[in-house]
Amino acid sequence: MGFEELVGELSKGADTEGRKLAHAAEKNAVKIVEDAKEKAEETVKAAKKEAVDFAKQEASERTTSAKLAAKKMVDEARDEAVEASMGQLWQKFKSDSMKKSVYPGLIERLVAEGKAELGASNATVYVRSEDAQYVKSGDTKKLPAEYCGGVIVESKDGKVRVNKTLEEIFAQKKSALRKEIYDRLF
Repeated sequence: MGFEELVGELSKGADTEGRKLAHAAEKNAVKIVEDAKEKAEETVKAAKKEAVDFAKQEASERTTSAKLAAKKMVDEARDEAVEASMGQLWQKFKSDSMKKSVYPGLIERLVAEGKAELGASNATVYVRSEDAQYVKSGDTKKLPAEYCGGVIVESKDGKVRVNKTLEEIFAQKKSALRKEIYDRLF
């Protein structure tokens, strides 16, 4: 299987799973938003009832306050839905990337990209100990424990590093993903 086919297959699988996750998250988000709207409506109704007992100015202030509280609750519910979706998306990205059928090729590609960015054919590659077998050239060192996979490619003098870990790849796309999830949910 060629690299482009692997990338296409990964991309197609990720798109499919992304749509499934987004659909599931959308259902969850709709429920969360509905609950928040119900709570917000109750808050607004309570504020309006109290406003009748007080002066018009105080009633206006309380209504405004209730609307702001309702908007805040809806915004918080939306944020929670997006964050839950991002968590699901990260788990799916990680599991798809680390499948035995695609992970060795991914490691090789990330090492090649890192070396190309460094402009060096010989570099130190930080990789999980179980993934060292996929690195064909260069010295290998243990990838720090905070990373679940991928590589860090470092120049021989140790002055320049290229982070190609799964966490970094996901982080680079996180803001675009967050926006897309928000747009799909709301």
